[in-house]
Amino acid sequence: METNRYYELLLMFDVNQDDAETASTVDKYRSVIESSGGSVDRYEDWGTLKMAYMINKNNKARYILINFESSAKVLDELVNLIKFNDSIIRHIFITQNKKVTEASIMMQSKERVAS
Repeated sequence: METNRYYELLLMFDVNQDDAETASTVDKYRSVIESSGGSVDRYEDWGTLKMAYMINKNNKARYILINFESSAKVLDELVNLIKFNDSIIRHIFITQNKKVTEASIMMQSKERVAS
């Protein structure tokens, strides 16, 4: 039996993509994780942010952070789905030692600005 591990996934979407398409893509990734017995522990939409350098003639991207628990098989499936999605301009998977559920630094700073 394959054991589950904790992962963090940061997705950078093309800002020219429709918000509904972005939401549908993220929902698809969440369903892939959950249908195989995994769980999404944290989901954050950071919105549109300026990038450090231009990518595909854009200097902004929509950032979405997902922390989840799943098997390596699911991770491979997500990598393949992301690889063939033209609206994702960059992504990174990071293995975590423990479950992460608290708000990220990005969301904490947005909450401070709002109050």
